[in-house]
Amino acid sequence: MNRSRLSLQLAGLCLATLLPTLALAIDPPARELTRFALSTNYLEDANEGLYELAYDNSGHHLFVAVTDRMNRAANKGFLYTFNPETLAVEQRLEMPYRAFSLALAPTRHRLYVGHTQSASLRISLLDSETGKLLKTSDKLSFNLANAADARFEHLRHMVYSPASDTLFVSYSNMLKSGEGMQPVHKLLMLDGATLALKGEVEGAYSGTAYGLTLDDKTQKIYVGGRDYINEIDAKTQKVQRTIPLKNVKPQISSVQNLAVDSASQRAFVVVFNHEDRSGPDDGLYIFDLRDGKQLGFVHTGAGANAVKYNPKYNELYVTNFTSGTLSVIDAKNYKVTREFVVPVYPNQMALSADMDTLFVGIKEGFNRDWDPDVFVKGAKERILRIDLNKS
Repeated sequence: MNRSRLSLQLAGLCLATLLPTLALAIDPPARELTRFALSTNYLEDANEGLYELAYDNSGHHLFVAVTDRMNRAANKGFLYTFNPETLAVEQRLEMPYRAFSLALAPTRHRLYVGHTQSASLRISLLDSETGKLLKTSDKLSFNLANAADARFEHLRHMVYSPASDTLFVSYSNMLKSGEGMQPVHKLLMLDGATLALKGEVEGAYSGTAYGLTLDDKTQKIYVGGRDYINEIDAKTQKVQRTIPLKNVKPQISSVQNLAVDSASQRAFVVVFNHEDRSGPDDGLYIFDLRDGKQLGFVHTGAGANAVKYNPKYNELYVTNFTSGTLSVIDAKNYKVTREFVVPVYPNQMALSADMDTLFVGIKEGFNRDWDPDVFVKGAKERILRIDLNKS
């Protein structure tokens, strides 16, 4: 055998030996088995900021409340309608004022949009099928004695009860006192058809509370505070009972939101400590609805902001605003089973009626002064769609 031929054979042997390694290097890694499949779409303008989401099963729409977050003086708001399957933008309607909160009356084809800041303090009613603006309420402002500053007056979350055809709207303000600034909270009642103010639920708040939710099955409303949960009958509009939250560990600083599961008699509360943004005690707190006994705590991340319970999969979803993550928690053992990194700021969520799709609003840094580490000029806020049953 001549030297040239031997060299070719050796070269071929070396190449054959390397081929599996080369093939391995260019092939994708083995696919991780997961139920989750993600997709996204963006708002049309980088100056816009998204807030609450609402899924309308009757019309098959995903509604998103949006504001012009840069030009506050203009007080402009928008209502986006996304296709829940493709996330294509179907409508972008201009609202009378900045839009923050949403509530649906699906069987009556009504959509309520909350204009929550002090410059607005109104609710708009739209036809959820056509997007037509039907009316906007009078200003929901109260001349409270010793009010600290008009800018503290806000509307927050709202829920609609078909049992009483009433829209319940949380209201907050700050009063001056000898002990310093004191918060005041009201749960307002508006006629579901006319938006006329019917009054307020007496004793709805026993202290500062920002969490508000409605159990559709029982038509009970729950208000969540630092050391209590109040249960309100939406039909009679009366507080039925106060559930004390005692000996909670870690100690709750500020309840941001809550969800309930009446079938298992549990309340799921998320805590966001706005004083300590590192959030060592932020996360998901679980309580027995019958007596307030603490059943668990999960440190999901800093700035736990919103929570959704999914009975179909018996799991919970928590957005961690400051950490930039979304936690999936097993509702049986309270263990985190999955964490999605979704920078910058995961905010409010909505679940589809069949419980197979989760929608998450993702916010961006506001400006270089407020968010110097994460602000990206031109970045648009977006909707994240998570299919919960794909493999």
